[in-house]
Amino acid sequence: MQNRAKFVLSACVAALLTPAVVAAPEPRRPEMFDKLVACRTITDPTQRLACYDAQVVALDTAEKNDDLVIMDRKQVQETRRSLFGFTLPKFSLGGKKLDEKDDTTEIESTVQSVRRAGNGWSFTLANDAGTWETPDGLGTAPKVGDKIRIKKAMMGSYLGSVGFNRGVRFRRVQ
Repeated sequence: MQNRAKFVLSACVAALLTPAVVAAPEPRRPEMFDKLVACRTITDPTQRLACYDAQVVALDTAEKNDDLVIMDRKQVQETRRSLFGFTLPKFSLGGKKLDEKDDTTEIESTVQSVRRAGNGWSFTLANDAGTWETPDGLGTAPKVGDKIRIKKAMMGSYLGSVGFNRGVRFRRVQ
């Protein structure tokens, strides 16, 4: 009886720890884009051109009204870099994951401004790399112009170096 209870308990734990696999529906492209692509099937050149013209106007209008966002890969990478250090939910656009192989794992920048923040320091970095804080004191006081390097560490933390200080813990605040 005791073995059966252990088996049932372990099966329940395994069921709770196993993610449910649900078949997600195939992501659909926006209807507006499908209409543009459908213009290729029109054989009459005049009608095909009229179709393309109408659909391009519709796409342009949607983009201007912020109903449609168009980004190239470089813009996506720049956006991801600017968000480095923030905890964001994982999401996809149109069923496609956002280029995880190019996920930013570290940044290098220069200290633009520095000030005391409690026991630690607060840094504003150049090149829109944000504002970061160290929760602990540093061996050498940092100064404007120091090189700073911040890497993703384990369990959502960030480690790096600033000036002559190595192994510094960081957190993004802005």
